[in-house]
Amino acid sequence: MLLPEKMVEVEIIVHDDVKYDVLKTMQRNGFMHITSHEIKGLENAVPSSEFSKIVDMEFRIGKLLEILNIAKKRKKGMLSSLIPEVPERFSARRRERDEILSEAGKVLSDVENYLLKLYEDWERVNSQIERVKIQREQVKLLTGIPFDLRYLGEGAYVYITAGRARNIEPLLKLSRDKKAAIWYVTVGKKKNVEYIVVAAVHLKDRKALESALRFSGFMEFELEGWSGKPSNVLTQMEKRIKELYGEKEKLLKRIGEARKKYYSSLAILKDELYNEKLKEEVHVKFGKTRYTTVIRGYIPKKMFERGKREIEKASRGLSYIKWRDAKGEDVPVKYSNPKIFRPFQAFVDMYSTPKYGHIDPTVIIAPLFIIYFGLTLGDAGYGFIMALTGFIMWKLLGKHNWTNRTLGSVLFISGISAIIFGIIQGGVFGPLNNANPFHRIIHYKPIMDPMEDPISLLVISLIIGISQISLGLILGAYHHLKDKKYDEFLQAEVSWFILLPAGGALIGYYFGWWSLSPIILKLSTIFTITGLFLFLPGVMGKLVNRKASINGLFFFDITGMVGDWLSYSRLLALDLATSGIALTINILAGIISTLTEGASSMVCCMPLLIIGLALFALWARKKDVIKKSVALFLLIFGIIGVINLNAALYLFIVLFLVVGHIGNAFLQALGSFVHSLRLQYVEFFSKFYEGDGVKFSPFREIRRYSRVEVNK
Repeated sequence: MLLPEKMVEVEIIVHDDVKYDVLKTMQRNGFMHITSHEIKGLENAVPSSEFSKIVDMEFRIGKLLEILNIAKKRKKGMLSSLIPEVPERFSARRRERDEILSEAGKVLSDVENYLLKLYEDWERVNSQIERVKIQREQVKLLTGIPFDLRYLGEGAYVYITAGRARNIEPLLKLSRDKKAAIWYVTVGKKKNVEYIVVAAVHLKDRKALESALRFSGFMEFELEGWSGKPSNVLTQMEKRIKELYGEKEKLLKRIGEARKKYYSSLAILKDELYNEKLKEEVHVKFGKTRYTTVIRGYIPKKMFERGKREIEKASRGLSYIKWRDAKGEDVPVKYSNPKIFRPFQAFVDMYSTPKYGHIDPTVIIAPLFIIYFGLTLGDAGYGFIMALTGFIMWKLLGKHNWTNRTLGSVLFISGISAIIFGIIQGGVFGPLNNANPFHRIIHYKPIMDPMEDPISLLVISLIIGISQISLGLILGAYHHLKDKKYDEFLQAEVSWFILLPAGGALIGYYFGWWSLSPIILKLSTIFTITGLFLFLPGVMGKLVNRKASINGLFFFDITGMVGDWLSYSRLLALDLATSGIALTINILAGIISTLTEGASSMVCCMPLLIIGLALFALWARKKDVIKKSVALFLLIFGIIGVINLNAALYLFIVLFLVVGHIGNAFLQALGSFVHSLRLQYVEFFSKFYEGDGVKFSPFREIRRYSRVEVNK
């Protein structure tokens, strides 16, 4: 668990006659991470002559799927964007390349032209709808200038144009000079004032008009093809838009019928062609001789025997396999963690994939992250909210979405941890004191109350900190001893193993925290000096090479270690922040309940009722759900308040508590999440972790639209 899976480095020499059979087996079983052959003097393999045909067919079928997805039914509603769509999967059977290419060619010849023509018509209708909508908005601006739109453009003697101008003065000057007739209306206010202009000139003065239009910041309306006054044209436009939408519905119906008929076969072909394309693209990593191909890569050791048998079976004896235990930093890393810890692998990948043969800290940081999250959130009520949110993301939203599934499972178990620590610390939507609404239902003496005794939690935090830092030093020592870097082992780990207890004993003695016997005091002094000597950068090198330099800035590494240790006090700070804000919310709710004592329900709630009615009347026709909800809430709240002030007050306090505590729960959970990770990345990983590893990525079959039935 602490180390990635052991890998076997494999080189396969396979005859070209069976190369694709071997690739097919490797792809379907997905056991080998393929790398470049790295054999000097050996030329690289190239894809087959069918590669361009496969790429072309895969692209064309992908385009047809996009066209058919126009008619795909999608969920509507506020939550639809949060719920991942269930992917469509179609049953398929294994087929050879010749059969795949043959069917792809037949299907494309049968349906491609028809679907492309449908798509061309669809785009044309949409373009026309958008164009008419834009023109409709332009004509609306011209309703204050009644003229016939048929006269726009160049006539036998006159040129007429209409549009929007930022500055009217150049045009008015032209009018005063008797060179143009100008009609305009003003829209907007103050700095955003614009002018809707209609200008007419004799053809001989057109250049003068065009010059004035440039200086006025003119944008011409494109209204060719329409005739009649603006009010009549608007009616024509509404009728045209309705006709276009009718044509669009007919096209959508035809695309939907085509989707039912062709989508499944096209989707299966898309997957099959994509996997055939992968077989060709991977050739750039192969070596090539006259009759054979060299394939190099890595197979997990526990999968090697099965993989070897599959390759030998597929090659029918026309292959030679050479292998050895993998070594080096370029070896891909495959995690070997139990299922319960796998979601936390994402945290390691967020930082950096570990190098092969080095520590994979997943099984260490997983329980520590859960503990830190629970300890810093420290409230059973907030923990319940996080656990419920995590469960919904994990089981409902994460069924077809890896991110939701991973984050949800982490949040669920972290929420459970917060519930446990909340019970220990006596926090249920805030401390269980008289200000807490749950005080009458839940009351007990907590084992550890951070609001009453923060020092105890601080001591626990610092003990946890020194323990994790020491564990990091032990893991770092393991790597240095394994790699035979004894000087770094003495300087980076042994020095601290000596300094931490000896230096800590001296600090406590001189600050008067405890007393030491003369012999212990002398030993602590000797060990501290020894630790500093070993810690001094360059000392170990100086013992070997007298010309080596000694870095005198080592003192900052000592203060850095102290800072790392004290950084764990954030566990207390975050816990106090959660409890403090929750307590403030509860106190404010209590204060609100006293604000209306002796007041009349008409005085308190009639203004809300009036505001609610006004807003509801103003926003009733709008599609903004939030505005409608606010207006409806004020309206209902005002009605309840006019009837019974206490009922309205109780409702407001409940809403205040619900919104306040949910908001605080997510805010504090975000802080707990970030800082729990920070303690792993900065304070812990810096002591031992070596990243920049290569993640194991096997050459495998990828199916987005289809699934292969075993019995087919």
